Amino acid sequence: MRIGNVTLESNIFFAPIAGFSDVAFRHLCSRYGAGLTYTELISAKGIIYNGKENNELLATLDSPCAVQLFGHEPEFMYRAAKDERLAKFDVIDINAGCPVKKIFGNGDGSALMANPALLGELVQAAREGSGKPVTVKMRAGIEESKPLAVECAIAAEKSGAAAVTIHPRYRAQFYSGLADHSITREVKKAVKIPVIANGDIVDIKSLERVKNETGADGFMIGRGALGRPYIFSELKGASYQFDNKSAAIEHIEILRDYMPDRVIANVMKLQLCHYAKGTNYAKAVRVAVGEAKCLDDIFGVIDTYFK
Repeated sequence: MRIGNVTLESNIFFAPIAGFSDVAFRHLCSRYGAGLTYTELISAKGIIYNGKENNELLATLDSPCAVQLFGHEPEFMYRAAKDERLAKFDVIDINAGCPVKKIFGNGDGSALMANPALLGELVQAAREGSGKPVTVKMRAGIEESKPLAVECAIAAEKSGAAAVTIHPRYRAQFYSGLADHSITREVKKAVKIPVIANGDIVDIKSLERVKNETGADGFMIGRGALGRPYIFSELKGASYQFDNKSAAIEHIEILRDYMPDRVIANVMKLQLCHYAKGTNYAKAVRVAVGEAKCLDDIFGVIDTYFK
């Protein structure tokens, strides 16, 4: 699969997820065959004004990798895309899907879907600033039963977007209910650029269902990959070996090159819950990480419960 001038070995990607798409977990996903990974959403304005505060989010070990920016002002999108720290990324992705109140209330994320023309301006600004392929990740729309994805995808394509990702839930749904991939199919019919389907893909059966329903060019895994970076090998039918204890320890050791221990301890609380999911010690891990106060405590949880 190609996105602009970037050739990808697999059309199954790891999604940008706040609090989870850190440099270490992205590295594990890439190792197991993710064709493209994304940073979590990063403020375009924050890149310009907050300097080093975003360096942890901008860390990356692998290529290809996309950086996801959010914002609603073309000037700041242009300046952020031009920042030299983004030169290492292969793709610039614009977030037009985040439903969180703070983001939405500021006119960012899924709020952009109410103004397709502005979304197009942001795409053009990011293209001109970076010289890289620009993609857009969006939802079905804002209010339920009022789809906006086709209109927004067409606007993005006209402004030079290299691909669009559709998570066909409405902003009002957040992450509840089922993704309506009939909307993804309508977007696929409406544009010529690659369309990436995101939502409710957790195993081979659901991947095949979304493929058949949408005819999409690529597929994005979000929550289905948490604690399971090996899912990218699994979905391709490739052999793999995975040990959740080794993965958790490697995750921490990679983060130590980029973050202070106190930050890593907080990051790993949720990550460990996902690494333990489905085991007979999952509940005990949830309780233990809730009581953890430092990174040594996190290592203690791993040594006690992960076998």
